[in-house]
Amino acid sequence: MCMTGALQDREEDLLEALLEEPLPGETALADRLGLDAVAFAGAVASAEAHGRLEREAGGRFRLSREGRRVARTIARRHRTLACFFEEIGMAREAANREACTLEHGVSDEAIERLADHLRCPAPCERPCEGAGGGDGRPLLDYGEGARVCITVVRPCGRYRRLMDMGVVPGEEVVVRRRLSNRAVVIEVKGCEIGLSPECAATVLATPCP
Repeated sequence: MCMTGALQDREEDLLEALLEEPLPGETALADRLGLDAVAFAGAVASAEAHGRLEREAGGRFRLSREGRRVARTIARRHRTLACFFEEIGMAREAANREACTLEHGVSDEAIERLADHLRCPAPCERPCEGAGGGDGRPLLDYGEGARVCITVVRPCGRYRRLMDMGVVPGEEVVVRRRLSNRAVVIEVKGCEIGLSPECAATVLATPCP
């Protein structure tokens, strides 16, 4: 969810925010969007006029079916763009900022091509940070010599690169070295692979039996 200037962008940000956190109060929602009363009222009015937003008792809002469709489209764009920028080496915060800038104008074809390039999973309704769930702790938490089994590889950033290197759920790996910059060297299928801290943080694992 991003804060932008154009009315259409503000409306889309509003829908996306409601998708991430259903039924927030009006004041809290405006604060989250970083909008003053006039800008917030304009976004709400636009969304209602397009049949994307419905009011409920107590001044709360609910997405219509069309509103949810639009919100999911914007969330997918943001997630895919952020994943791409992380894939080419940008830090997560910077990647999200760039995704915020571009998500409202990028074409669906471009997103589909990027998603295919990244091997992104099916569209989700939440940002990358929430994707992947599951048991285990990040590889960053394990010390040298730890033998662990990968449980989750979060579909963000260097997802495709990790898959290509054999870092996949169910694979057994050994933490060989931890470097001063917090990077981790692991052994996978007899080969040693270096992972940046950002990359290692997306891989969850549990100790092998």
